[in-house]
Amino acid sequence: MRVAAMKLKPVCFDKGIASIPVESVHQVALASGVKMPVAAFGTFHSDWAQAYMKDATVEAIRLGWRHLDTARAYENEAVVGEAIREAIRKRYIKSADDLFITGKLWNGHMSPKAVAPALDATLKALGVEKLDLYLNHWPWPNVHTPGCAGAHRNPDAVPYIHEDFLKTWGEIVKLKKAGKVVDIGTSNHTAATMKLLLRDVSRDERPVLNQMEMHPLFQQTELRRYFESEGIVCTGYMALGSPNRPGRDTFKEHRADMMDPVIQAIARESGVAPALVSLNWAYQRENRSGGYVAMSTRSDWMRDNLKAATEDLLTPGQMTRISGDGSPVHPGIDANNRLIWGQVFLWPEADGDWRILWNDSQVFEARADYKRFKASWKAHHKVQVQTTFMGRA
Repeated sequence: MRVAAMKLKPVCFDKGIASIPVESVHQVALASGVKMPVAAFGTFHSDWAQAYMKDATVEAIRLGWRHLDTARAYENEAVVGEAIREAIRKRYIKSADDLFITGKLWNGHMSPKAVAPALDATLKALGVEKLDLYLNHWPWPNVHTPGCAGAHRNPDAVPYIHEDFLKTWGEIVKLKKAGKVVDIGTSNHTAATMKLLLRDVSRDERPVLNQMEMHPLFQQTELRRYFESEGIVCTGYMALGSPNRPGRDTFKEHRADMMDPVIQAIARESGVAPALVSLNWAYQRENRSGGYVAMSTRSDWMRDNLKAATEDLLTPGQMTRISGDGSPVHPGIDANNRLIWGQVFLWPEADGDWRILWNDSQVFEARADYKRFKASWKAHHKVQVQTTFMGRA
């Protein structure tokens, strides 16, 4: 079973493993009417996986994956582009048009004049003429050094300022109207930032999808239901808990989804791996309305990860044991166990509290509002340093 993964080879491509019929993979309709495969092969990497990304992506396509989840921040778009061309040469696909490709605008390119060149660079690296879906990666333009440690901070980091984000979003909308992007969406948006965005854009400028962290121990059900009530599909990253995520995103408070007793018990009952339980739950929940992102460098796991989006492997009772139903009898296993804290993106006024990234306590409509808040914070912080024991330490 997959729980013994660390004892097995982390990379193993086996051409003897049969592919999954593409037509059997569930698709969900976006607000535009476009159908999107709910299972996306992720190209985010820990350092150990980067060297295998091309071969892993080619193998994923061979096995039936047709949705590739990419991003400028992953620093491997050119490698993914090579994989697409290799898959065409090997006749796994006829052309890149057989794929649904998601890309993301990185924080460092959110200034209006940088948006179009960033997409052009992505298209060139991938070797495609357009993207099926382009997401704004994070709600603010805060950048960090690639491979940085968790203690890294950018002194120029800022919170969400709606006035500025609208300018970025306007440029993304232009890319859609120019035909370089079929659909547009967001990633890591919160309820407050999404409400502001939906308030100020027209119907044809709305995001069709929000990508967010979701897995059995961090389900985000209320937020997901809000987005979907607005016609925004939700897809989850960290769907397997990303056990090989970078060290800066690993903390002692974290729990492993695939080691959870309920997930383990359902895996034994069903005769499948805990990973398959986690992903099939992601596929079935909320009336099969969303999707998930998963990455592997083993053919057998790739196939399992894709199989999870083809049929209902979990019974209604097993789904309830994971999701809960709001009753004391069936509480579910959601533990609010967020794995991506995002602390490297913190701005000074957050006072080192990563929860402020997510709890909408510092969201601003205009730069002038933030400027006033910043001045107030500086005055308060000065007094705190001068008068408290914490400040003197």
